[in-house]
This record gives sequence, C-alpha cells and structure tokens, in this order.
Amino acid sequence: MGDEKSTTTATSAEVELAEATRFQRDLYLYWREVQLANGLPLTTRGYLTRSALRRILQRLASADGAHDAASAQERAETDHLRLFFLRRLLQRMNLLHTAPDAAKLLAADSASMARYLAHPLAERLRICARLWVAGGWWPDAPDPHAPLPRLMSPAPPRLALARRRLLEQLARVTGATNDAPAPLSALAANRRAAGVAKSVPARSASPRRRVAQAGREDEIWLAALSGPLLWMGFVQQQTHQDDAGATMPAFQGYTATSATYALRDAEDEATRTKLAETPGRVIVQPNFEVIALPPLTAPILWLLDSCAEGTLDQTARYRLTRQTVAAAYRQGWSAATLSAQLEAVTTAPLPANVRITLDDWERHVERVRLLRDVQLLEVREAALLDTLLADRALASLVERRLTPTAALLAPDALPRVRSWLLRQGELPALIQ
Repeated sequence: MGDEKSTTTATSAEVELAEATRFQRDLYLYWREVQLANGLPLTTRGYLTRSALRRILQRLASADGAHDAASAQERAETDHLRLFFLRRLLQRMNLLHTAPDAAKLLAADSASMARYLAHPLAERLRICARLWVAGGWWPDAPDPHAPLPRLMSPAPPRLALARRRLLEQLARVTGATNDAPAPLSALAANRRAAGVAKSVPARSASPRRRVAQAGREDEIWLAALSGPLLWMGFVQQQTHQDDAGATMPAFQGYTATSATYALRDAEDEATRTKLAETPGRVIVQPNFEVIALPPLTAPILWLLDSCAEGTLDQTARYRLTRQTVAAAYRQGWSAATLSAQLEAVTTAPLPANVRITLDDWERHVERVRLLRDVQLLEVREAALLDTLLADRALASLVERRLTPTAALLAPDALPRVRSWLLRQGELPALIQ
C-alpha cells in the first residue's frame, strides 16, 4: 500500500509540472529553430513575419504531436500571446537578439543556451518569474499597433508590486497546503482580510485588455493568472459550467501547481523532489539510432541536438553519425563525456559497438585538427623539452606535447618560455 501511494504522488507531481516542463522545452525549441534558420525576418515594427511565425508554430506543434499550423497564415504574432511571450522572454535572457543592421531575429551561441539549461528546473523557473515580475518588456495588454517596449525598461511600480504580491501569495499557499495543489480562492480570502477589492467579473472576454485601462490589482492578478503564470506552469486552470452550459474560466478556478515551490525562499529536499524534471525514456540502439519518448525536456533535446541528427515529433528520433559526433568533439566534448551523458539519460550502459565507435571517431577527429593563432615550440633535442615539462612551475605553459621535439604552448606563454630558453643557454628564433 505504501509503494502504491508514493507512485501516485510522483505521478501527480509530474502531471502538475507538465506545463512548466513544456514551457522550458518550447523556450529551447524556439531558440533552436532560430539558430537552424540562421535568423528569422522581422517586420518594420519588430514583430515576426507571417512566414517566420508559421515556422515557429510548426516546430512547437510537432513536439506536441500536432502538425496543423495553417491557422497562423492570417494571424499576427500578437494573436499568439504565449508564443510572443516566449520570444520576448528569450530576448530578455539574451538567448535571442535582433541584428543591429537588419530586421532579423538571431540566436545566441550554443554555449549561452547550454549555460541556461545547466540550471536545474527550479532555478530556470525562478529566472523566468523574476524577469517577468519587474519587466516592462511584457505589458499585460500587448498592442500590435504600438512600438515594442524596450527589453530593459522596468515595469510601472503598481504593476511590478502587484505581480510581486501575487507570487508571494502563491508561495505561501503552496507552503501551507503541503502536497496538495492549492485553490487560489484562498487568495481572495487573503485579500478580503487585507481589505483589498476582490471583485473580478466572471465573464471577462479579455482581462489583459481591461488591465491596461484600469490597472487595479485584482485585474493585474487575473491577467497574470490567465497569461504568463499559466504559460510558465505556475498555475493550472479549472473550469465550471455556467447556466448556458458553456465552459468558462473563473478566478477561483486557478490552482497552484508544484512549480510554485520554486518561488519559496528556502529550497529544501522536499522542494527539489517536487521540482524534479523527469524526461521520457531515451534509448540508444546498436544501429546508432536514438529514440526519446515523451515527455521531451529541454536538456534532453539539447544533448541530442548537440551530437546527433534527427527529426522531432511527439517522439524524437535521432541518429549518431561521424559528422555530428565530430561536431560535438570540436565544441569541446570528448568520447568519454558523450558516453557518460548518454548513459545518464538512458540509465543503461551504451551498446558495446556504439561506445567503441565513439572512441574511434574521436581518434579520427584528433588526427587532423585545425587551430588558429597557436604558439608552437620546436627544440633540437627532446631532452630540452623533457626538462621544461619536468619543471612544475612551467609545465602549465605547455598545452600539449605533439612530438618528442614539438609542443603546443598555452595562450600567452611565449614570453615566459623564451625567457626560460635564454636561461638554459638557448637562443630562440621567433618565426611568425
């Protein structure tokens, strides 16, 4: 009975984190699509063109197992607010940027994305929430006819304060309810106790439009709950039937998810357990094919995109090739690192032939290696180079010994090596 209970709890937590995991996955997929396209065109007002918008929509839809993005053909970027929010957040994190001399959206280098994905899910959620709370880059009612807000512009004080209070309330509600999702009707009770106006119309066609006109805290909260907090996975929406039988959202219908544990000040073991990003099963086959089953997470997709080529559907299918693995090696990976990463996500040893081939491909890459602006030391006798390497204070000046009489020097090591040679009675010749 105890085992069944723990399994049910883990499954419930994974379901609650599904939207947060999906949001992080879509951040990566958006960046990846811009990178593959070598940039996407923007309109003169700074919005994605219709063709670029369709490309992004198709990319994200394929990850969800859907393939129909035809509805984007006659719609603008501001009609897809979640997608627009993804783009603006990526720009705020400097993972996307606009070209200085052209209307084009460009992707940051792979190292920048790798640094972001190296953070655990809890930290990535906190980064996104903090940037949204204080950021004027995301107005609650985006106007397609107005210029885009500057990325570094702060949010108006009333807006930022209301957003901050909402996150604080979410963190308190989560902490007070232990394991169960907390209905946000508790927020309304807290507001009544504090004497804050709580009236929110149940039939609100566009809360983000109203907040631009009124700016009341309850309307700011509703815009946040029905927009960024819902998209980022901090809350989930419940529905009820009105008198006419139509399904409609209500303020009390939003509930906190496990993702709100990231908003708490102290991160304990329970928090880390709640915020475990659990990917689907990954299988490396002896024929070098790699299959990733849903749910697909951003770190898994980044790993596979870094070392393999493939197609993305609800199930991702990749293939390890000499070219893709060589590209990973040139980015600083080694066969041992790549094998360890793949075994970590598959939770199983690699097939023996795959491991041996990865080592073999690494040796082939190392045989021919082109480097720029290197400093090479050549000596007449191997004994002189042996002496240099034996000196602990100077051994770090040699990055790699190539032959018995030649070595690759570390950057900026040339002056110290030249001084050492002079002390040894050698007259060095410098050839550019």
